[in-house]
Amino acid sequence: MEYDEFAHRRGWTVARTGFGSRSYRDPRFDQLRVLRASLIPEEVS
Repeated sequence: MEYDEFAHRRGWTVARTGFGSRSYRDPRFDQLRVLRASLIPEEVS
């Protein structure tokens, strides 16, 4: 199975970055960012 096909089947995003290379990203990392932001207070005294 090709890497791009594998990534798409898992719901990842694939971006072509240049010189034939690609960047693979799992969108679940966005959920982590939101969760961390909700747990960390706005101001740290």
